[in-house]
Amino acid sequence: MVHSARAGADGTFFAWLPNPFMSEQRRASILVVDDEIAVRELLKLQLAGAGYEVQLADDAIVAARTLMAKPPDLMIVDVSMPYLDGVDFVAALKADTTMPQVNVVFISGHGEVLERARAVGAPCLKKPFAVEELLELVRRELQVRPPRRRARLDYLSAST
Repeated sequence: MVHSARAGADGTFFAWLPNPFMSEQRRASILVVDDEIAVRELLKLQLAGAGYEVQLADDAIVAARTLMAKPPDLMIVDVSMPYLDGVDFVAALKADTTMPQVNVVFISGHGEVLERARAVGAPCLKKPFAVEELLELVRRELQVRPPRRRARLDYLSAST
């Protein structure tokens, strides 16, 4: 069963098949954070083609705003970015109890920085990577989702 289909500008035909890991009611949302536009757009194409809702951010500042406005189910974060690198960005998110807690997958073209990313406890992919490898890691991480927000208010209301 094809969810949707369309012809590309060059005559290529695209068809999206249902993803068995997705609910028919709600597609999982993924925020891609990378300073390289080509990487962002390629990941968006691959992930949207697999049935995911995709949001894009070109740096940690835009990603934090997006995270507060519409928390995704998963973030794919480049390690090497301007202003604030991906590892420091995710470490700051984990330390901030007001931010939504979201699973993260790190990506980087520099193998040596992936060790820093692994220290945060998130899986890492070295660029270039196979689409199948990315999609398998995304599926796995979406299956072990943490709660969207920490239960600070629940704790306060339970003590009264």
